[in-house]
Amino acid sequence: MAAAGELGDDAVAVHADVLDEQTVIDAYKAASLAFGGVDTVVSNAGIASSAPLEDTTLEVWDRNNDILARGYFLVAREASRVLRRQGTGGSIVFIGSKNALAPGKNAAAYSAAKAASLHLARCIAEELGPEGIRVNTVNPDAVLEGSRIWGSKWREERARAYGIAPDELEAHYRARTTLNVNVLPTDIAEAVLFFASPRRAAKSTGNIVNVDGGIALAYPR
Repeated sequence: MAAAGELGDDAVAVHADVLDEQTVIDAYKAASLAFGGVDTVVSNAGIASSAPLEDTTLEVWDRNNDILARGYFLVAREASRVLRRQGTGGSIVFIGSKNALAPGKNAAAYSAAKAASLHLARCIAEELGPEGIRVNTVNPDAVLEGSRIWGSKWREERARAYGIAPDELEAHYRARTTLNVNVLPTDIAEAVLFFASPRRAAKSTGNIVNVDGGIALAYPR
């Protein structure tokens, strides 16, 4: 893939639990020791839940917000500390969701948490911009290929919300887009690469790129 060619193939694996503050701090330390610093942070921890409001338990609500709001906050806060100390600018990219802008039926916990992380990105873009640190969000929708989420009960729950069979989801999502397409992981990667690049997106911060095939309700403006 083009992204791999541009970024190189050196990597180091470290454990980080976005619910555990210390492991997030330690992950940045490990990355800094391995590579001499941090240039780009992609925050992409994910979870999905689907239920009508009356059936949404407090546990489900809290878990969505713990991972998608609190977790994104911890990752961004530590990124800010590292990038500011380095004094060389940088890029933070949040993986958001179409649901951050467009309400998701029977997905209040997920949608509200994604909206929180989207606004967090805007807030920290304003704080970090004067130091050359850019913060942007990529909003995917219905990325079924290669996703373990869609192999779980989430597929059945979303199909039930739309009144269709589970094996009809791909066609359903494709038909509701303006471009009549399904969204693939490589599409998301290309959008992240754009925001990560100091050449391509040097003057972009606080922005959103929707990679959803075109969902009119989610158009930012």
